Amino acid sequence: MWRSTLELVPLSAEDRRALAVHLLALDTDDRYARFGCTLGDAALRNWVRGISWPAQRWWGWRRRTGAGLLAALQLVPTAEPGAWELALSVQRPVRRLGLGTALLSAAVCRADTELHCLLGHHGHGALVAMGRRLGYGVQLSGQPPRVRLQVGTRGAPGEAEMGQG
Repeated sequence: MWRSTLELVPLSAEDRRALAVHLLALDTDDRYARFGCTLGDAALRNWVRGISWPAQRWWGWRRRTGAGLLAALQLVPTAEPGAWELALSVQRPVRRLGLGTALLSAAVCRADTELHCLLGHHGHGALVAMGRRLGYGVQLSGQPPRVRLQVGTRGAPGEAEMGQG
């Protein structure tokens, strides 16, 4: 898949349906990795309906033809200033092409708010690898492991190249 066929887009409430379709396409294991629990279809639809769009930041990759989302990244503010909870999902057919890494890099670059660290509460190994690839400080703690990416430990990352993640 070539980068030129994809576009990175900020997501908003108008993208609610596309986000729901993207998340509903995740299998049981992927839903668990994304949410920390296995949500059924009805619970997932309710979760999407309840998103507080003004409080959160969302980005996604989609084909320029306008077909559904291939990947989605969510940032939710935490009580710690400059710290945001991170959740990321990438459709299986396009994994290992660098979409997640590029999405993470772009979200950090385009954040319109103070952003020093990202917290991944489910400790997924792919998130650790992406953080290291981008040169962020990576800390693991707790059980199950939680990931803390210190994005403020280096200059603003550039767009990651496809095929690196």
